[in-house]
Amino acid sequence: MDVFTEMVVARVRAARARVERAARDRGTFGLREALDELEAALLLARSNGIEVPPIGGDDGTTRG
Repeated sequence: MDVFTEMVVARVRAARARVERAARDRGTFGLREALDELEAALLLARSNGIEVPPIGGDDGTTRG
């Protein structure tokens, strides 16, 4: 996996974690921001042909 792919996958993982935290905190504004970041990260991955692992998955099958 190249550096760019690793960075995109890390961004998706971080955004997923932020969504989880925001959902637990029940803050509408924070959750909206977190979802926007997750959407942007997933769009970046999709537009570059990067397959990210499923939620909770870290099996190393990410492809660029």
